[in-house]
Amino acid sequence: MNFKLLLVFLCVIGFSLNTSFGQVTDSPKVEEQSASYVKIQRVELTDKYTVVYLEFTERKSPSPQLYGFPQKLNPGSSQIWLDPETRLYKPGETDKKFKFIRAENIPTDPTRKRVTPGETVEFVAYFERLTPGIEVFDFYEGRSTQGQQSWNFYGVHIKNPPKNQLNKSAKLAPKAEEPIKKPLEPAVVPDTREPENTSPEFAVMRGTVYNAKTKQPIPAQIAYIEKGDSLQIRSSSGKYRIGLDPKETYDFRIAAKGYYGSSFSVSPADSASRSGFNHDVYLTPLAIGETITIPNIYFATSEYTLLAESYQELNKLADMMRENREMQIRVEGHTDNVGDFDKNLELSRKRAEAVQKFLIEKGIDAGRIEAKGYGGTRPINKGTSAEEKSKNRRVEFVITKM
Repeated sequence: MNFKLLLVFLCVIGFSLNTSFGQVTDSPKVEEQSASYVKIQRVELTDKYTVVYLEFTERKSPSPQLYGFPQKLNPGSSQIWLDPETRLYKPGETDKKFKFIRAENIPTDPTRKRVTPGETVEFVAYFERLTPGIEVFDFYEGRSTQGQQSWNFYGVHIKNPPKNQLNKSAKLAPKAEEPIKKPLEPAVVPDTREPENTSPEFAVMRGTVYNAKTKQPIPAQIAYIEKGDSLQIRSSSGKYRIGLDPKETYDFRIAAKGYYGSSFSVSPADSASRSGFNHDVYLTPLAIGETITIPNIYFATSEYTLLAESYQELNKLADMMRENREMQIRVEGHTDNVGDFDKNLELSRKRAEAVQKFLIEKGIDAGRIEAKGYGGTRPINKGTSAEEKSKNRRVEFVITKM
């Protein structure tokens, strides 16, 4: 046999074996994940399946609470399982999903597998075969419910080239002449495809947590409430991705050591793209002299009694002062410049004192909190519209000691 022909023949054999046994990606790159104690060890693509090999390690002790959110049952629990509703998605295209088939060495809901602190469990999940060319996918177990943490992986990079690249090697093989065949009548094949899902099952919120001064990403904890359940994830890079129900509204808290946290609400349905949107967060570092506006502080018009809608934000401030026991602050009240100057000055002082009183009632030593009112003398916005003036009506605090 001609040497060159033999070489081509061996290449074709190698190609066919590779096609038969699929592509294997060891330790695939994962952009973000919801639980650090579960890792994807390998992804294998066979003729029929996408096989994901995972490793779970039960933590020896639960992590601390984040600004009052209760600790979830995972990690630190004694039972694990894999939700049979888990599926794979092409990022940003929630209609392209690949269903869960079966799992090995881990039960599926409602059964459970009991584990002990420090124990490691290796398990395998089988899904429908990813379409060739999809080289990045999301592993989505679901939105966590009843205090349980779902295992979601976003941006899993694998080897899965398009078919046209796979077929290039096949063209190297010499083709034998095929006998002439009589054309057959076209067979009627029933359409078994599922109808296109015009309403996405979830929307992906992605973003980065930054230092507001340096504009550099910082490690952070992202906590949110979904249908009464308190959930949290940690990001060592500051980047995050979270799957949300497009029909729900979420309350988020972002925290980072050495920074003042942020709170905000999100409604995926309000975004331009219901399947995904961005939300970056900027946190102010805790340092002497820093002035930080306290968001979501509400008073009745021309009054200084705190409304209940303010309590969540002030509780966060009290938690921060408990964590930083040497910190001292000056609470500052501000109004707009409409109305009597002296009355505005008094109103701003009483509003600052109302915040001071709240913190003292939460156990913060009175000697750590000073209160001052500046009326309309320190505007941050000099516009004349109602919206611009409203930004001048605010409560801030200045760090005077750390």
